[in-house]
Amino acid sequence: MSTQALFSQQLSINGPWKGFMEAAGRKMDIIVLFEKSEGEWKGKLSSETQQLKDIAISNIVVENLTVTFDVPLAGGQWAGQLSKEGDKLAGDWIQGAFKATLNFAKQKEAPEFKIKVREQTPVGPFPYKVQEVSYKNERDGTTLAATLTTPNGEGPFPAAILLTVAGENDRDQSHGAPQHKPYLVLADYLTRQGVAVLRADDRGVGGSSGNIFDSTIEDFAYDALAGFNFLKGLSQIDNSKIGFIGNSEGTLVGPLAASINNETAFIITLGGIGITGAEVILDQVDAMGQLSQLNETTIAQMKDRTQKMFDILLSEPDRAKAAAKLRAFLEDSKVPGADSSLFLIPASIDAQAKMFSSPWYRYQTELDPAPVLQKIKCPFLALHGNVDPFVSPDKNLAAIAENLRIGGNQHYGVIKLKGINHVFQDAQTGSPADYTKNEVSFSPRALELIGSWLKSTLMF
Repeated sequence: MSTQALFSQQLSINGPWKGFMEAAGRKMDIIVLFEKSEGEWKGKLSSETQQLKDIAISNIVVENLTVTFDVPLAGGQWAGQLSKEGDKLAGDWIQGAFKATLNFAKQKEAPEFKIKVREQTPVGPFPYKVQEVSYKNERDGTTLAATLTTPNGEGPFPAAILLTVAGENDRDQSHGAPQHKPYLVLADYLTRQGVAVLRADDRGVGGSSGNIFDSTIEDFAYDALAGFNFLKGLSQIDNSKIGFIGNSEGTLVGPLAASINNETAFIITLGGIGITGAEVILDQVDAMGQLSQLNETTIAQMKDRTQKMFDILLSEPDRAKAAAKLRAFLEDSKVPGADSSLFLIPASIDAQAKMFSSPWYRYQTELDPAPVLQKIKCPFLALHGNVDPFVSPDKNLAAIAENLRIGGNQHYGVIKLKGINHVFQDAQTGSPADYTKNEVSFSPRALELIGSWLKSTLMF
């Protein structure tokens, strides 16, 4: 055994680390916290400078003294070396074409700091009940940690289960710095209107067990049904008026859960998907390329590269073999001028191959929502912003409406809202680069529309 391997057996990255990075003309603090759970490394990233708190770290790999990890929310990766003394991590932060030195020093305790609050973010005390709850998906044993907000009084109250966008999200669907918390805003608004709201951390985030990338949208649907069954067991909830509200990927999860459970009272989709996953992703590449002002040749090359990735996944069912083929393909087919961060994917080829070959990504590329939508008979409202580059509004709204009509749904509506982006902020552009710049976390127009539709549909 090598001397390095002997050292690595005795050392651990467990605990808090703090470092500083120069970017955009300023010095930013970066705090990472690692812990090992059930033999697997988990981590969080925070930054007082960037007003980020507990952002999920994934793909943490510790081999001898080499350490790497990804931060999916930022589309970046850190790679470096642990010192032989075990108290320093020296390496680089890579985010698309950007690369900067980022070294960490071991801390006795994680530094504490206050997060600035967006103007629209609700702050207690609240005129309703707030409970921290958990429940289990009995199908695979996953535990979901959640917050339940319930109007004051005996009830019974209608209830909405919130379903998040793709990726590793907390129950508030937090993003940006200072953080937007759109699902906290939505839950607060609806609970004040008389609707109980259940919102959970995604798998592997916060207090929830499991791992998103080892799971599929079908698994998430059963997580949603576990929440449904949890609510059914509460005396203050009206069992005949429980439904789902989802954004982006959540618009696939809700209908799939409802197709399994005919007790679902309603579905609301925000930036809903009505076409195949592969088609959605190809449209994303096109729209994001145009938004980023890439030329038509580069966009065409990116779409061709994406289609060939799909072909590899279709032809190779074995996960490890698919990852190896994808890694080789991605290395040999780089597109000049196409920054991976524009498309919200990890910076490194290894991380991309791992994500693209995961059950989560494979399932969504192959999923066709048409048969699911045709099974939905409950009231259905599809809302979509007109500046959404991630899910084409016209194409998807048309597909949702057509499939609901084919299935005989008698109570549905599709509405395109002007000046609203993919995460339902009031916005002039749909660029994710503007999410943080936008002051509004969740469009008041959309909140009012959702609330009035629920009142008229559920008659409470």
